Amino acid sequence: MRLSKHIRFNRFAPFALMAVLVISSCKKDSSAPPTGKTPASSSGDLVLTPAGYMDKSRVHFIAEGYHLSVENGRLQKLENGTGRIAEDFGEFRPTKQRFDPKHSSSSQIVPYLEGWIAYTYWQNPTTSTPVTSFSTTWTVPDVPSDEGSQTIFLFNGIQDGTTSTSYIIQPVLQWGPSAAGGGKYWAITNWYVTSSDAYYGSLASVSTGTSLTGVITQTAVSGSNYSYSSVFTGYPSSTSLSVSNVPEGYWLAETLESYGVSKPSTMYPANTYDAFTGIAILEGTTNPTITWTPEQGESGIAQKAVVVSNSTTNGEVEIYFRN
Repeated sequence: MRLSKHIRFNRFAPFALMAVLVISSCKKDSSAPPTGKTPASSSGDLVLTPAGYMDKSRVHFIAEGYHLSVENGRLQKLENGTGRIAEDFGEFRPTKQRFDPKHSSSSQIVPYLEGWIAYTYWQNPTTSTPVTSFSTTWTVPDVPSDEGSQTIFLFNGIQDGTTSTSYIIQPVLQWGPSAAGGGKYWAITNWYVTSSDAYYGSLASVSTGTSLTGVITQTAVSGSNYSYSSVFTGYPSSTSLSVSNVPEGYWLAETLESYGVSKPSTMYPANTYDAFTGIAILEGTTNPTITWTPEQGESGIAQKAVVVSNSTTNGEVEIYFRN
């Protein structure tokens, strides 16, 4: 969630961390898959986010009535309406260090695929026509037949690139626990995640078969500063999240991300796939022409993303849990 950045995960060796591949790119100049994410750990100092495991001191709940904003180079929680500073999270300068090895031991490293398991991405190639809206509709899948300790994230998201300092804003459906809460049930909330910190709204439970529409909207622009909101249509505003005065988001993705899925045949939903439909993208009032690029966390696995339609008024991507 790379950092929702978005991020592809590799397998972790049982006794040593594999090197993380960091893909550096200039704005509007990369179509490469996202950078590597944080390895899993059961350390009490780490909590799970859609960007992997992060130190719990760097993960923050944003209650209804507040939003995030970069003011004078500092990321702050502001009260809606009054603009009163409720909390200052420090200088807005994401760090490249996302995982502290001293929180992990070889016994905590998971020897199977984690992170971005299957996804599609599209990068806006223009500088003069930024994305102003990105919406996707999908259905809450069945409950996994093996209700273990796994966590599954499904979302559409937008980022300001795929480097180690990129952010992502995303409406997220989750199964299992995360820093936002949850358990052996499906739930939704919205996240804003940088390379060093994560922010989320209230978690709301949802039932299998429910139709969800996640919408990311550009709400303002001033020079090179952009503001975005992330919401689930028809759900309480307490689940939504807004952030102001951040760099332009131009890298879009539809994603399956998971942790703790040691038995893919039973620990993913019983459905063959989940259809991400009604995909709509706007640049101002224009629907751009795009081509989604599908990716897998590892070649040959059953989990994959299949592009059904590249339409930006009613597009479709199918994300498969099994063959």
